[in-house]
Amino acid sequence: MTSLLDKDLTACKELLLQSLGHTDNPILTRVLELVKMRTGKMMRPQMVLLSARLFGPVTPDILSVAVAFEALHTASLIHDDVVDESDERRGHESINHAQTNRVAILCGDYILGEALQLIASIGNLQIVQLMSKASKALAEGELLQLHTIQSADLSEATYFRIITDKTAALFAACAASGATLAGASPTDIDTLYRFALLVGQCFQIKDDILDYVGGDIGKPKGNDLKEGKITLPLLYALRGHEQEMAPYVQKIKQGQVTPDEIGQLIEFTEQQGGTRYATSKMNEIADRARQLLTRYEDSPVKTALMEYIDYVIQRKY
Repeated sequence: MTSLLDKDLTACKELLLQSLGHTDNPILTRVLELVKMRTGKMMRPQMVLLSARLFGPVTPDILSVAVAFEALHTASLIHDDVVDESDERRGHESINHAQTNRVAILCGDYILGEALQLIASIGNLQIVQLMSKASKALAEGELLQLHTIQSADLSEATYFRIITDKTAALFAACAASGATLAGASPTDIDTLYRFALLVGQCFQIKDDILDYVGGDIGKPKGNDLKEGKITLPLLYALRGHEQEMAPYVQKIKQGQVTPDEIGQLIEFTEQQGGTRYATSKMNEIADRARQLLTRYEDSPVKTALMEYIDYVIQRKY
């Protein structure tokens, strides 16, 4: 998958480093240096680039949009760590822990400003609307998640609303933006939007599974439980056990669950088939995403999109 995009991803990384390098503010400089060292797999730019390549060549505007969405994603992660009071992000010290909450929020705002500046430079209202819609969805998803922590809601439907807004909507906006700038038809733009929405759901479900089974790097097992989040594996495991597990659920939501209790909850979830169920749901959604691509002729780009799905559901971190 990445070999097809090597040149474009290199250009994206260079543009991202350039866009985050125009400041003489000492605090901001320190934070941006940390951000620039943690670019990761750039999954969202890859979605922009592959969706564009399905219909045409990658242009400078498409590269700018890919970087803008990566900047938006980065800003949202910095803000999320403040909200969740996280000390760590993917094996590294979080910005709020390395600095302060105030610094993290302001630096996240700065990076969001860079994303908006890149989008504005394109001069395409459709792309502005796609990013705006995704930004609103990110906030709504996080707020709904906070609400569920404070309420008695343990429904799978609410879980899918949360992950669609807080994760999948951004993937969908990336795909639709790439397709739009490559000159795709409205039908194709809609197809790629729906495809990426499903892939984004898979991405978040996989993250939630890894919180129970562990991974190569990243957040420790049980971190979601520590933060008061009850995700799909435990939601399934609780079925038929609501009364006996109510004290545990209450402690999770109050942020009072102990490390020993987290271990017990992870074991309970495994015994009740929670991660197996979540994996089955993820694979079912991945199959629906693959089905949407059958309308396109075989090509290296289509193969790369299929490999993108495989990576999302098979990754170890």
